[in-house]
This record gives sequence, structure tokens and C-alpha cells, in this order.
Amino acid sequence: MNTASALKFTRILGYLTMTANGILNITSKMANKASDVVLDRRRYQVEIIVDGATIRTHDNCSSNKVQNIMNASSKLGISQLIVTEME
Repeated sequence: MNTASALKFTRILGYLTMTANGILNITSKMANKASDVVLDRRRYQVEIIVDGATIRTHDNCSSNKVQNIMNASSKLGISQLIVTEME
């Protein structure tokens, strides 16, 4: 196998890997959405606000993660959280 054909082979292998990764990501997102619909799980957006400025925004959080963020914020002394339900 010469150098040119080895480079073509590795390029093809890279493209196949990226394609498989994309398919797996799409499949996992679809599976999460389907399970959320079946199990009636709600998703939330959480904004962490300190001194009137939004420090961080967490998207697509489960109720368990929202609870963890609320517990952590009380320990850290964060003054305000805004939790909104996502559609």
C-alpha cells in the first residue's frame, strides 16, 4: 500500500467514523425525546443570576438536575434562579 492509498483509506475511515457518530447522536436525541413523551417527563431551562447578571444558563434539564442546581445554589449563596418549562 503506497502513501496516497493509505491517506485515502484513513480519510474514508474518518468520514465513516464521523457519519456513525452523527447517526448515534441523532438516534440518542430521538430516543430521549420519545422517552420524555412516553414517561411524561418535563424539561426545564435554568438561569443562574448573581447581582442582576445572568451567569449561566442550563438548557434541557430534567427535574432531578433542577433540584441539584437548586441545592448547589443554596450552598454557594446564589441569590436568584429562574426556572422555565421548555416545550
